[in-house]
Amino acid sequence: MSKAAAAPASPEGAAPKKSKKMLFIIIGVVVLLLAGGGVAAFVLLKSKSATPADKAAHAKPVEKKPSVFTPLDPFTVNLADREREHYLQIGLTYEVAAADISEEVKAQMPLIRSRILLLLTSKTAVDLATPEGKNRLAGELIAVARQPMEESHSPNAKEPERGIVNVHFSAFIIQ
Repeated sequence: MSKAAAAPASPEGAAPKKSKKMLFIIIGVVVLLLAGGGVAAFVLLKSKSATPADKAAHAKPVEKKPSVFTPLDPFTVNLADREREHYLQIGLTYEVAAADISEEVKAQMPLIRSRILLLLTSKTAVDLATPEGKNRLAGELIAVARQPMEESHSPNAKEPERGIVNVHFSAFIIQ
């Protein structure tokens, strides 16, 4: 009888050994996965945190030409407010990539000024009061200045690095 009592204890004793082996295998796999993830994260973060100087060292040198500025005569317009009359006095200067673009902008100036007037008179004081509103207006002013150049089939109009690059406000008064 003692042999019969000892036999059932043996399979129960073997089960903990198998589960311990399986536990060690699972822990080993988890450790390997975590180590691999850590290495991958390190490599990704290292490549993203490369300084601009490191990136510039690998980039081709780009010859940056100085910008050319084309100032416009100031605008004074009635804003589209219905409750109360508001006026906008604004001074604009377009930044263009080269002198030939500046000449092209000057040649298209009557169309550009007309479109700017239409744009400005469609705005309200509330539209222009916030920095976001001014930034939105700046984007719209660039777009309206590019339109006449695109319509004249200028090869420079659609490429900002060769056409109108930016607009700068030299005056911005709402009364």
